[in-house]
Amino acid sequence: MAPLSPEKGLSTKLTVTEGPKLIVQQPQKLAELGQLLDTIDAFSNRVSERSSEDRSTDMGGGTSGTAGQGTQGAQISPRDQAIKNMPESALVLRQELDHHIEKEIKRLERDADMLASHASRPGAAYKLNHLYARIRRLRSLMHELVEAAVDLLRRLYIRVFIDKQPVL
Repeated sequence: MAPLSPEKGLSTKLTVTEGPKLIVQQPQKLAELGQLLDTIDAFSNRVSERSSEDRSTDMGGGTSGTAGQGTQGAQISPRDQAIKNMPESALVLRQELDHHIEKEIKRLERDADMLASHASRPGAAYKLNHLYARIRRLRSLMHELVEAAVDLLRRLYIRVFIDKQPVL
């Protein structure tokens, strides 16, 4: 190989020496595929063995031993028991709901009277407006209960008396 000089440039041809020729062979596809499948299968067996859990002591499991036993060891929640013991008559449901809503209205009116006597406090008018709005909504709910269907009465009864949620 001739040396390169900046004045002459590339005047000589460079020759590439050829070494021994390498022959690349493809592996047999079926044998390689079989090995790959065996490897994946062995790995998946190992993973499933490691990640299995003993759920016999799982306290939060949804399907525990009592679910499949029927009525022998089944526990009834207090809420379900209260729903089961709920009055059947729509008249009784309506009367109890009316009584509860009336008590709520009286409490809100008492709070509004106390707030009105201290009307000079900051934010009193805003709170008073919200109290009167709740009173109006409760009174309209009482009027709707007169015409309400039994299903609506039952849902409202469960919400107020069993779940102990506010009416509004």
